[in-house]
Amino acid sequence: MKGVAQNFNEAFKALKFITALAVALLFISNIVWFIFFSHEVEKLNNKIFVVSDNGTMTAVAKTEQTPSIYEAKNHIKTFMYMMFAHDAETFKDHINIGLKLIERTDGLAIYEGFKRGQVLENYSKYNSRTLLEIDSIQVNVAIEPYNGIVYARQIALYQKERSMKPIAARFELIRTYRSEDNPFGLLLKNFTFISYNPPVKTREEIHD
Repeated sequence: MKGVAQNFNEAFKALKFITALAVALLFISNIVWFIFFSHEVEKLNNKIFVVSDNGTMTAVAKTEQTPSIYEAKNHIKTFMYMMFAHDAETFKDHINIGLKLIERTDGLAIYEGFKRGQVLENYSKYNSRTLLEIDSIQVNVAIEPYNGIVYARQIALYQKERSMKPIAARFELIRTYRSEDNPFGLLLKNFTFISYNPPVKTREEIHD
């Protein structure tokens, strides 16, 4: 009888040890899971999900860091080339890219002007295309909203003919989320065309 009691006590002690070990392992696993979960939540807090025509993607959350002058100028360059340089094949793709770099109302106003001027139809009808030469971009990133002016020339090519149309505009830049569609995290707004009379280039300058 004594041997049975002793075996029972030993079995009970072993069970208590196993139970204590299981509780300790559960506690440790909970701590590890909590640390991992907190880390993942922090990463998600720094992202935003953007829904576009190309599907859903993550974008880096907006920070308080001031964009560099180079980022601002490259944003403007990309927008100008996409919106004002194309042909019949690239017109829609370029416009779609450009519209993602400017506030919707301002961007659609430019596009409506293209539709009224039957730009796409004329590309196909005359087998023409347009190029863009940017003369100057001035941007002030010291105070938000950032503001600036862009001066450019749109070159229309019709077979052997060539014509130039000056394009200049004042604009503001606001910060937004970086994404595949908007890598610089900036958005144009209040894009307003202004008068621009650039000097006429010589034949040598044109060929250069």
